[in-house]
Amino acid sequence: MTTQPPYRRKLIEVDLPLDDINRESAREKSIRHGHPSTLHLWWARRPLAACRAVIFASLVDDPEDCPDEFPTEEAQRAERQRLHELIKRLVKWESSSDGNLLAEARYEIARSVARSNGETAPTAPDDVLDYLNRQAKPIYDPFCGGGSIPLEAQRLGLRAVGSDLNPVAVLITKALIELPPKLANQPPVNPDADPMGLTIGKGKRAKQVLWRGASGLADDVRYYGRKMREMAWERIGHLYPKAKLPDGDEATVIAWLWARTVPCPNPACGVAMPLLKTFQLSKKSKYWINPATDFQSRRIEFEVRNRAPDIAIDGTINQNRVVCVACDGIVDLSYVSEQARSGNMGQQMTSIIAEGDKKRLYLSATSEHFEAVAEAFPQWKPEQVASPEGNVLRPRRYGTTHWHQLFTDRQLTALTTLSDLIAEIRKIIERDSGDPNYANAVATYLAFAIDRTADSGCSFARWQNSGDFVAGVFSRQRIAMVWDFAEANPFSGSTQNWMAQVEWIAKSVEALPNNVNAGVAIQADAATTIHSQSGPIIVTDPPYYDNIDYADLSDFFYVWLRPLLRDIYPDLLAGILTPKAEEITAIPSRFEDPRQRFDALMSQTLDLIRNRCSPEFPSSIFYAYKQQEQERDGVSSTGWETMLTAVVNAGFQVVGTWPMRTERSGRSNALSANTLASSVILVCRPRQDNLTASRQQFLTELAQELPPALEALTREGHIAPVDLAQAAIGPGMKVYSKYGRVETFSGDQVTVRDALIAINQAIADYDQQEAGALDAETRFCVDWLQEHGHGSGSYGVAETLAVAKNVVIDDLRDTHRLLTAERSEVRLLPLDEYGPERAMPREHGQPLPLTAWEGCFRSAYHLSREDAGGQGIAGAGRVVRQMGGDADSVERLARILYNYYDRKGDSANAVIFNNLVTSWQDIVQQAQAPEQAEIELPAATPEASPQRLL
Repeated sequence: MTTQPPYRRKLIEVDLPLDDINRESAREKSIRHGHPSTLHLWWARRPLAACRAVIFASLVDDPEDCPDEFPTEEAQRAERQRLHELIKRLVKWESSSDGNLLAEARYEIARSVARSNGETAPTAPDDVLDYLNRQAKPIYDPFCGGGSIPLEAQRLGLRAVGSDLNPVAVLITKALIELPPKLANQPPVNPDADPMGLTIGKGKRAKQVLWRGASGLADDVRYYGRKMREMAWERIGHLYPKAKLPDGDEATVIAWLWARTVPCPNPACGVAMPLLKTFQLSKKSKYWINPATDFQSRRIEFEVRNRAPDIAIDGTINQNRVVCVACDGIVDLSYVSEQARSGNMGQQMTSIIAEGDKKRLYLSATSEHFEAVAEAFPQWKPEQVASPEGNVLRPRRYGTTHWHQLFTDRQLTALTTLSDLIAEIRKIIERDSGDPNYANAVATYLAFAIDRTADSGCSFARWQNSGDFVAGVFSRQRIAMVWDFAEANPFSGSTQNWMAQVEWIAKSVEALPNNVNAGVAIQADAATTIHSQSGPIIVTDPPYYDNIDYADLSDFFYVWLRPLLRDIYPDLLAGILTPKAEEITAIPSRFEDPRQRFDALMSQTLDLIRNRCSPEFPSSIFYAYKQQEQERDGVSSTGWETMLTAVVNAGFQVVGTWPMRTERSGRSNALSANTLASSVILVCRPRQDNLTASRQQFLTELAQELPPALEALTREGHIAPVDLAQAAIGPGMKVYSKYGRVETFSGDQVTVRDALIAINQAIADYDQQEAGALDAETRFCVDWLQEHGHGSGSYGVAETLAVAKNVVIDDLRDTHRLLTAERSEVRLLPLDEYGPERAMPREHGQPLPLTAWEGCFRSAYHLSREDAGGQGIAGAGRVVRQMGGDADSVERLARILYNYYDRKGDSANAVIFNNLVTSWQDIVQQAQAPEQAEIELPAATPEASPQRLL
């Protein structure tokens, strides 16, 4: 038997300020300008806040394992709280560019590294950065994808290494972590820039600041992007005429709107039927297109008007059928598919959106614009076959088989013209800078602008009539069929124009961290290659079974990037399309046995990670399985179980699981036990031995170790009920996975599924123990709820339970008013009975202490019924103040109620009690605030409120 190495546990293995991390991760979705995600689209990026927190907590020592510095529990708790406060500040988006805060975080990491080396960490920021570069282990992500993890490692002053099989992912990561540090703190090279600094502001407020970080690089991206626009306009500007206004003036077109067409099968009609989801152009300005039939030309003409159209249908096409607006004939969607595959699908301009004076102008299409479109002839186009397998390209059933077919000829002309200009602009930049490497870097970012233009400048982009803008093709993780599409004008000053795409990229580059250590991004197959040679710290976000077809999706961009940048990155862009045979995915249409293949490759990858990772630090794996998972015995199967099994079989001990939630906190779909949040962080350590334990030994240790762990998670860690089941997997799996094998009495293996069932049962036992600590009246209500919910039950059964709980039904009905007892039936009062008008319970005219049940339901009413008299945190705080020393029982009961409603699938009520727990600290602070004068409300009878179930 080997001994455990003398490493210090890291903060991520003990406790995290999870609620703050989740809140900032969710908030990050609304951050746009300057966010790295706007540099280039990638699917299912991990939030920067979560990545930053995980990396920081993976390197910083937990105070409990530093007894020389923090000898007492009180000192350890205070230090942990200090680190938590630092993380809370660190995960805010605004902090990503706060140099002082980042220096503070880097110093904390350096302290832990130095502590392990028996050294003293330097304090000067530049010295700390140099120390981390020399002494700290690199952070390595073998599935770097959109680059979030390597970027945040670099922001924290660490060496960052990322690799991916997909060349588009590698290019994105290079643009985030590799190129900017090489060009940091350099002035721009364009002739319009002031080499002394950047001027910010205007007039008297204008000031000049030095070119710091990537600001000079961003300025050149803007300048040479404008240069490309000017050159492109000279060549193809005639294809984008202005719109003529009724008063004879002209306006720049923002977008042309089109409808696909197929011929009407009615021989007496035969018009080109427009396929339109809606006739409404703008929900803001109330503009529509009105169809009128010209039977002589067998064509539908469209007139833009500011009133509803003359026909009684909302649109001509839905999921099942198409209506001909000329003859009212109805055809099946299969007819549309047949006509499209036969080459009979056309397209018709329906209207024009132009730039007005602080408003959009909605205009009918004219012959001048039809003629301009007819003049577009692209010199080349991406000829590659598009996604023959999988579900990425939904238009395939309508005859779209090659990537160039996703674009109109005018769109292809614009994209190929801009693409051809990349080579010319590289020569100009090299002339201005004298540095071919600098020219290559700027060209890379401008190539990303072409990819952004392809996303919105595609015939599967949509006009979003609720917001009056062009929405790109990738609103989801596939290319959906779009019947009526928007063609953006790349030369306009509005939605999705070329300079807007350049500006998104420039702002993203400008906001990248400066004064950082260099990063490296490499193309590699994670199942066969780990590129970092010095025992890296693994933080990674692996693919999710069959949820996202990364290779097929990224081909949309790759076919444009390859001809532009192949001379700069010849090895990376050597293939005709992105690699697919080696991709770790379970796409059913691509592989004969996709699940077995995925399991084998993921296991192979985890084996390699286990053998190469640093044994001194935990490895963290983001897991975000999105597919609907089958459940048995309350345990989700397939992806979640497969991942846990692979991690354990690779020789890891799971020492923590942290649910990371990136959705809005108010969402109603509360999660079932052991199903997944947006992602779960699996924190792992290499297992030091492969001892075998019996099932009974495992259960005994689980019963000993899980309850105090749950107590710590709920009381100290303040884990929300919705996250407890997943967070509890950590300490539960820590017991299971410290053994190489757990066996039954007969020698059969206790599987991960069996372990999860045991963990779930231990959580249920903990809940039962928690309920046992509540007052008798509340224990009665909990048991009655478990059996009858808020429905009615027999009075005789209630009486039997009451005797067992040592309570009296009449008291529960008349004094505490927790239930009704009528016609020999008993029913718990619903939440709406606990409004502000409810009087305090009294006995002999004297107020009685509130039961935990009433305190919990009163507090929940205040938080969830502010539209019906609830008073939010203030009202809940007054209830808790009335509870006195027993106030904690309210939070304890709220957790139990969350679990009950969650198991019943009642997500609306589960959210109510989850929110009560997550608001508990604020409620307690309110309860402890100086008491305000309160007005005693009159008593209300049980019949005074509607008898409505939750």
